Amino acid sequence: MNDPYPPAPAHVQGRGSIGLFTYSTVPRGSVVHTAELADALTDAGWSVTVYALSKDGAGFFRPLRARLVLVPAAATPPTTQALVAQRAAELADYLVRRRPAHDVHHAQDCLSASGLLAARARGYPLTLARTVHHVERFDDAYLADCQERSIRRAAVCFTVSAATRRDVAASFGVDSVAVGNGVDCLRFELCDARRVAAWRVSIDGAAAGAAHHPTILAVGGVEPRKNTVRLLRAFARVRAQHPHARLMILGGATVLDHGAYRATFDAELSALPAAVRAAVVELGVVSDDDVPALYRLADVVALPSLHEGFGLAALEALAAGVPVVASDQPPFTEFLDSSCATLVDPRSDVSIADGLLRAAAAPASRRAAGQVRARSYSWPAVAAAHAPSYERMIADARDALHRSL
Repeated sequence: MNDPYPPAPAHVQGRGSIGLFTYSTVPRGSVVHTAELADALTDAGWSVTVYALSKDGAGFFRPLRARLVLVPAAATPPTTQALVAQRAAELADYLVRRRPAHDVHHAQDCLSASGLLAARARGYPLTLARTVHHVERFDDAYLADCQERSIRRAAVCFTVSAATRRDVAASFGVDSVAVGNGVDCLRFELCDARRVAAWRVSIDGAAAGAAHHPTILAVGGVEPRKNTVRLLRAFARVRAQHPHARLMILGGATVLDHGAYRATFDAELSALPAAVRAAVVELGVVSDDDVPALYRLADVVALPSLHEGFGLAALEALAAGVPVVASDQPPFTEFLDSSCATLVDPRSDVSIADGLLRAAAAPASRRAAGQVRARSYSWPAVAAAHAPSYERMIADARDALHRSL
């Protein structure tokens, strides 16, 4: 009988051994952060292994320079609560069975943190770090407790922005270390023109070189905090001035249930004229190699979010030289201003529509300023921001061990 559990990775000497844990293999914001952080830490001399829960053996969304372990995950249960409980148990089972040794076990979400805490309760020794990308507002008591325990029981809590740091302090009384986000600028600047052309043909259904359709790209799928319904209303207003404009919605992989919001979006979409409905294209999750091409295909990237931890897609758009429309509130205002982006009231579809029109007409100097801004956010800097906390956790664990001998 085949063993469903892959072998634990061998420890490699370096600055220390870090296990990075993520709930998925698809490129959601926290998963992208995990991948980029893992490679930057590896480049800085840390021994890093990424553990990703993988349903049906699905591979990770891109190759890593760090080591990768795909933790087997069964079919998706019918509810979010059941999914979180099952995935946490699957991770705990793997760790208790294989017992991989790391100096720090670093969870990037409450699901994987819950699995780590369950493994520790079963005798698997670990020192827990937890990154909070944003604080969720759960109605479900089980999910709310999962989030709170994962933050309160971590030896160190990291946050990706000052806004999230304030939110964690206000919600849980926990002080965290803000580490930020980065972007691989060359990946978005040096875009494959053939992929751009192929996507244009795929979406337009026409030969390369056909008439250009003004394109708005939204990133993150259809969900409440992404404010997709108001963006749809704003897009309908834009169509009144640009009758050939289109809205592309990229991504959407999540463990949370947004069914009610999805129904609202679908109802509003179905009420629009047929030509407007046809101009709304849901791309879903695409290959990692295709993401820069889709940014390049866009005339504007729209991020009118009501709630974000950081807004990594904004940095990616700036790196690609694409005008950005974002909410005029933290965390976007921590790294965006009027010199490089168009900031709007996310609770007003009129303001969003006006911002989209202004951004589409932005001069080349705005695009250049955006690329300069993006270059100031690097993944090596994010990795360096983690290092003091890792080193302190490792020293504290060794001191505790010596005292017990």
